[in-house]
Amino acid sequence: MGTERTGSAGRDVPGWAGHVYIGVSVDGYIARPDGDLEWLESRGAAAAEAGAGDLGYEAFMARIDAVVLGRVTYEQVLGFGDWPYGERPVVVLGSGGADADSPRVQWASSVSRAASLLEAAGVRHVYVDGGATIRSFLGAGMIADLVLTRVPVLLREGISPFAGVGPDVPLELVDVRSFPGGLVQETYRVAGPHAGTDRPRR
Repeated sequence: MGTERTGSAGRDVPGWAGHVYIGVSVDGYIARPDGDLEWLESRGAAAAEAGAGDLGYEAFMARIDAVVLGRVTYEQVLGFGDWPYGERPVVVLGSGGADADSPRVQWASSVSRAASLLEAAGVRHVYVDGGATIRSFLGAGMIADLVLTRVPVLLREGISPFAGVGPDVPLELVDVRSFPGGLVQETYRVAGPHAGTDRPRR
């Protein structure tokens, strides 16, 4: 089991760190209002054909011990066919039960329950994915860093992983990289009282 320590705001923080790796439009949306991702998939495919590679995703996942997803994101992943997370434990944030098709999946009805499951698993680095899930973990101070790959398009409206009521979340810019196809990847460390327990990968 991981160990807990006291964070900068005097709260207990878990012995694991949450990490975000996600594609966004220039105006910060991860999907259209109806959840459509064609704008992202088509531009990502074009960038890959132009030589962008995997944008560092494999290197990112090489350090990941577990995954937390929202229900909607989980259902999208099931539609991919191939299970992308290998033997890593997966926690789905939402109401539900054990997934008969994937015994590695556990369900959590709250962020605190998800955190308890991850703590019990003794993991160190957790990939947090899904708009509402990212918002919840940021608000709980469980995100250490974010890798945002901006796609050159303005959606003007859509699903944001960051919009919501609450205090500012200060960030420290760690790295900026450009890729073929106009993609720009920014890596940030979460600073201040919202900070997670780990440093960002360089």
